[in-house]
Amino acid sequence: MEAEDVPGWFWEVLDTARPSLSALESWLESQPRGVLEGYALAYLEAAESLVDFSEGVTVDGEVWSEDSTEDLCMWVVGQGRVFWRSTVEGAWELPEVAQAYLGRPSALVREVTQWDDRVRSPGHTGYGTPGTLVHGVYRTRFGQDLYARLTAG
Repeated sequence: MEAEDVPGWFWEVLDTARPSLSALESWLESQPRGVLEGYALAYLEAAESLVDFSEGVTVDGEVWSEDSTEDLCMWVVGQGRVFWRSTVEGAWELPEVAQAYLGRPSALVREVTQWDDRVRSPGHTGYGTPGTLVHGVYRTRFGQDLYARLTAG
C-alpha cells in the first residue's frame, strides 16, 4: 500500500480522537457497520505497509516475532498520519521507531502520543488501542467477530 492509498477520512478520525480512546469509542459507536469495517481494513493495511510482519524487525540485535512486529506496526499507525508517513517513507527506520515504542530514550520519544486507554463501555475495556477498539465496538454492536467477518469468503 502506498501512503496515498490510506483513506484521508481514516487519518482524520485518528488525528481528531487522539489521545482519547473514549473519543474514538464514541465515534466508532456512531458509525454504520461498513464504516467500522473500512476503519479496521484501513488500519491493518496501513500497518502492513510498513513491513512484512513475518520477516520481523531487528531491534538491539534481536529479530522480533511476527506478533511483536505486528504490534509495533499497529502502534505506528496509532501515532497518526505524520508519524506513519515518516516511517513509511523511511525518514525513521523501524528499529529506531521500536525504541520509542518501548519507551526508551530516543529522538522520536517527543513525537509519540500516549493514548488514554480509558473507555466508557465495560465491554470495550480489553480493547485498549486505537487498532483493537474497533473490534470491541463491532462485537458489542453487531454480535460478530470483526476479524472473522473481514477474512470470511
